[in-house]
Amino acid sequence: MKNMIENTRAILRLILFFLLTLCTVISVGIGNILFRFIKPSMVTKWKNRIITIWASLTANIMGLNISSEGLPPKPPFFLVSNHLSYMDVVPLWYFLDGTFIAKSEIASWPFFGWGTRTLGVLFINRKLQGDVRRMNNRVEETISDSEGIILFPEGTSSKGERVLPFNSSLLNYPAEKEMPVSSTAISYCSVDADRPAWSHVCWWGDMAFLPHFWELLKIKRVDVTISFGDKITGNNRKELAKQLQKEVSRLFVPIVDSKN
Repeated sequence: MKNMIENTRAILRLILFFLLTLCTVISVGIGNILFRFIKPSMVTKWKNRIITIWASLTANIMGLNISSEGLPPKPPFFLVSNHLSYMDVVPLWYFLDGTFIAKSEIASWPFFGWGTRTLGVLFINRKLQGDVRRMNNRVEETISDSEGIILFPEGTSSKGERVLPFNSSLLNYPAEKEMPVSSTAISYCSVDADRPAWSHVCWWGDMAFLPHFWELLKIKRVDVTISFGDKITGNNRKELAKQLQKEVSRLFVPIVDSKN
């Protein structure tokens, strides 16, 4: 009986999530075309509004109970966050008008790649050293009074033991501009003892995406806490990375201890 309920929940959620995301991407795509000719200043504002609605409805569909501490920044901003899961975008887009810097592999994913490109996500090829310079230029072109930049400087997602060291390469823009960088930390807690957050919400190591996502859909509720911290300014990107990692670590509530 329990398995039947969980599978039914997962199927319904999958259908609703797919339909919602498809409608969201189409709506943003139409807005990108129409407003570019009618009123270009509305392109980003339209996209932000649609994505905020998507994040709110996705949280309801997926059983994400989102709470926050501190105040989210307003555009223009440059924000760093710890990285635990592909679900991190939901609480971040729930509170923030911004776009992400993501690894280029995501752009080739079926459906998700097309969707994220339409939503304005910036993709970087971490294997090409010269792509960092290109991305720092793209950051300068993208950040505005309507849109901020969201970065996962750990470079990979983890199971939530601790905040990993931050890569400094993409902090060149705020360091050169001496722009205050905002910080936030995300933490998850599953109400399902058989599907703890560290293994069924966090996505790390060599976990396959589709089996992981299917098991996540079965969880009745996941409590999500997002904590916004202090802004930090520095003109040395490596030192800035260290200070930001320290601040995000201060905010972060570990999901699992080193024994698991």
